[in-house]
Amino acid sequence: MARISTLLVLLALSLSSFAQLSVTLEDSTMCPGDTLWFKASGMTLYAWSDTVNLDTALLVDSVNFSTTTPGMYTITVLGYNVFPVDTDTVSFSITVFDNPSVSITSSAGNSFCVGSSTELVATAGLSSYMWMPTANLSDSTDDTVIATPTGATTYFVYVTDSNGCMGMDSIDLDVTAGPSVTISSTTDATNGYLCLGSTATLTANAAGIASYEWSPVGSLNDSTGMSVQATPTTTTAYTVVVTDTNGCTGSESILVQVNTTATSLTVNVEDDTICLGASTRITLQTNAQTFVWTPGATLNNPNNKDVTATPTTTTTYTVTATRNGCSTVGSAMIHVLPAPSMSVSQSSGGQNICLDETDVITVDCPTCVSYKWVFPNSTLTTSNTSQTVSPNIAGAINIGITGYDDNACSTNESVTVNVDSCFVGTPFSVGKFNKTDIQLFTREGQIEFMAEGQITNLRLFNLLGEEVANLQNRDNSVVVSSSNLASGVYVARLVVEGQEVVKKVYLK
Repeated sequence: MARISTLLVLLALSLSSFAQLSVTLEDSTMCPGDTLWFKASGMTLYAWSDTVNLDTALLVDSVNFSTTTPGMYTITVLGYNVFPVDTDTVSFSITVFDNPSVSITSSAGNSFCVGSSTELVATAGLSSYMWMPTANLSDSTDDTVIATPTGATTYFVYVTDSNGCMGMDSIDLDVTAGPSVTISSTTDATNGYLCLGSTATLTANAAGIASYEWSPVGSLNDSTGMSVQATPTTTTAYTVVVTDTNGCTGSESILVQVNTTATSLTVNVEDDTICLGASTRITLQTNAQTFVWTPGATLNNPNNKDVTATPTTTTTYTVTATRNGCSTVGSAMIHVLPAPSMSVSQSSGGQNICLDETDVITVDCPTCVSYKWVFPNSTLTTSNTSQTVSPNIAGAINIGITGYDDNACSTNESVTVNVDSCFVGTPFSVGKFNKTDIQLFTREGQIEFMAEGQITNLRLFNLLGEEVANLQNRDNSVVVSSSNLASGVYVARLVVEGQEVVKKVYLK
């Protein structure tokens, strides 16, 4: 508190008495809410006059005085002696000063942007000041301080006047965060590359923005737009400062690196002329890092360095190869040759035939030069446009035919020969051709043919038209091994004395 003094009040007794009442007073001045202590001495019993502000008025020698109301207070003490009987009184005054009044003003108001400062001014002319909290304050013991809060903060100031009385005030400051901003760029990546002489579009992305300010401005087409065109000649860091509708700012930067090295590119084609349905490989010799091929629909991966192309028509493929922002364009044309036009007909018209009948399959392909016939158990490559099929087993027999033109382009067709387990004639009829009789003997694992003249050649076919034996001979008989032949009907073509004789053979 203020000064502490002792006030000793000595009261002179009457001329006939030696009674002496004294009071020890801690202080005669105080502030609202403080407490003063008084002690009386020199008498036996004491009575105190103030029953409101004293903690007791009983016959005690010491009391405490307190009040929250400023003003002047008079305290009277009555002392008593029992023997010799005597009384005495003393009065004294207490002054209670008022607490000082203090207020705080903020130069930036009660709300401002993060990163900004405000001057806080408390009522001047007081003896001492104490600001709290002290963080983000320029000083804590002056009547004027600079506050730079990072978030919403309540500041308090505690003051003391010349009487030692205290006052307090507070102020709430609301801090608004600045806008968050990012920059997108048309360069191949954020902080990516731009080829020398090219332009990148830089776009600031932020919500509720009132203004934009870009720098440096020398290589920009504009400095105040949301999107600007940058054409730097050297690697440059661009910064945008955005201001929102609250007046708060935010900033972001982006590095645009300028590449002065050209991208090398050589396009190689495995085969620039292919048949319809075929594929070819296109490869690149390049120092590029990324690739975009068009059209991409007939490529295995339009973003690969090397691609496999399967065009359906003659197509020019274009590739854009990019390295550190610099691009080079290359192309390759792939010529697609049409497949030959081919149709297939059957002498049976697709109707079922018997085991001892034949079906002649004929191919019509004006541009074909060769054919591949795929039978159930064999493959025949020939230039003939027809094959005679004589099945030796019942059921559906599927035959595939591929026709090739002189460009090696091909077309596929297939037919089905449906065979019933019936016979039109007699499987064992000998028959007679050109007045030449052929005798047939079947034994275990053998077939022997005998004629009246010399047999010089024997060719044996199954009923699919597949040749299963071909023997040269100089006798009137020839023996064929049948151990590897399945049961069924076979056709033998023998040359007897220069004439061809046809003989059907039935193996059980």
